[in-house]
Amino acid sequence: MIDSEALKKLQNTSIEERIFIIEMILQSLRNDVSTSSQPAPAADLQRPAFGFMKDTGTILGDVIAPILPETAWDVLQ
Repeated sequence: MIDSEALKKLQNTSIEERIFIIEMILQSLRNDVSTSSQPAPAADLQRPAFGFMKDTGTILGDVIAPILPETAWDVLQ
């Protein structure tokens, strides 16, 4: 917020000085916006919930028989 004394000083300045002050304020706003829109560092990024291990596994074989006999399965009785 600009105090009343600074506002009075601005009113007594020339048009060129006012334009210069406005350009400086706009430049500072552009700098603030550009620094805030930069991506976060890699440590702050969260990995996706799905697909982060894509293409990292290998198939070693196939399941050809259950490890337990069918009599040990409660659901089949």
